[in-house]
Amino acid sequence: MQEDLSALVRTQAMQLFRQQGLHFTMQQVAEPLHISKKTIYTVYPSKEALLLDMVDHAFADIHRCKQEILAGSGTLQEKLRAVIIAMPTEYAALDLRQMKELDEKYPVVAARVRSQLENGWEPTMALLEQAVAEGVMRPVSLPVLRQMITASIESFLADRSLAESGVQYVAVLEEMISILLEGVLPR
Repeated sequence: MQEDLSALVRTQAMQLFRQQGLHFTMQQVAEPLHISKKTIYTVYPSKEALLLDMVDHAFADIHRCKQEILAGSGTLQEKLRAVIIAMPTEYAALDLRQMKELDEKYPVVAARVRSQLENGWEPTMALLEQAVAEGVMRPVSLPVLRQMITASIESFLADRSLAESGVQYVAVLEEMISILLEGVLPR
């Protein structure tokens, strides 16, 4: 029962998040579900706990999507490109402006996002190793590539000027990875 309630609350919160970013309230989550705010707090003791659960589920969706790509058909190059930009629609709403707000209001959630971003490259790195081993990709130092990706992610997350220009984080990440790959994938 509690698991069903948490799934309903998380789904409703994700919908509000897509519409208005981090500015949704627990009351707004509760009303369409015809439950009290107090009931939500029995499942999620704080908005931060709800946001953490939302982040974890969004990244679980990303991981599941990546695993499906890896198990599916297509060339190594096609899989590599697809797996790098695989993101669910819920997560696509996260932009640099919201990262700044997360840093200020919910630093634990911001840390979780960064950790998930930095550690979510395992399927991609495995595919890169396979591509290097099979000669599909130019030889490259995978530890260096991993450090470049991590440093680039942190740099983009920290760049407030992009946020002020209304640039979405996900669009920037996709472009950054595409540029990185152009250097290592044969034409």
